[in-house]
Amino acid sequence: MLNAFRRSFSRNLSSQAKKKTEVTLTDDLIGQAIEAEPSLSKISKDFWERCHETFQNHGIATESFLRIVTGNPPVLTRHPKQIVHVLENWRSCQFGEYSFHLLITKYPEFLDVTDGSYLIQRVTYLKELACTNKNVWKLLMNSPGLIKENSAAIEDRYQYLTSVMRLDVPEIVKSEVFSKSLEVLKTRHMFLDRLGLFKPRSIRADPDEPTKNHRLYQIVDSSDKSFATKIARVTLFEWETFQDLYRKELREAEEEMDGDDDDESDEE
Repeated sequence: MLNAFRRSFSRNLSSQAKKKTEVTLTDDLIGQAIEAEPSLSKISKDFWERCHETFQNHGIATESFLRIVTGNPPVLTRHPKQIVHVLENWRSCQFGEYSFHLLITKYPEFLDVTDGSYLIQRVTYLKELACTNKNVWKLLMNSPGLIKENSAAIEDRYQYLTSVMRLDVPEIVKSEVFSKSLEVLKTRHMFLDRLGLFKPRSIRADPDEPTKNHRLYQIVDSSDKSFATKIARVTLFEWETFQDLYRKELREAEEEMDGDDDDESDEE
């Protein structure tokens, strides 16, 4: 019920934003925000006005401000200097002002990343994988967990995508693949592979050459039902059965590898 109200609140904001160049922070909008996130009722209007002014001074519209505080209520009571510090850290990532605003509006929890050095290091690391600042932004928009996830887990999926599936960066960044586990990625890929519905592009192939493979976002972003019936063209039951069998297959392979490692240790 609360999520449904938040969606309604968001639509109301968008509607008002279309009617005016800038939406004023009115008691009515504050009331709607409180209905969307009841914990905000404990915050005095002085904090609302101070926080709103801070975001406005950095080019963030009232509509975005309200989405941010309903998504991350503690922001409302932070000192302006703290907010400005975090905004400047994100601005230094060089995604572009509009893209930066979209990112923190969609994921207000990013305003909890207060360590500027860590943020720059993480964005630099992601840029090594994604090549450009714009691609890093796309990755974060689709997979926000990348901001804190262990780099080894990220690289496992990246290597699988580029070395096994032979996908290029532009296709990878358009999907939510880094919001999925490596096991989910492997299972969906192998199911299509064994059905003859996915063939890795030749290493020497022109990247602009059309392929019959489904796009990565279609493979990993779809629900189980959509993946089974629209992508793999099988029944949901057949897909669920394969998941169980392949999960067992992966476990047995891991156990076999662990056994080989133990044997090598004994020989030493």
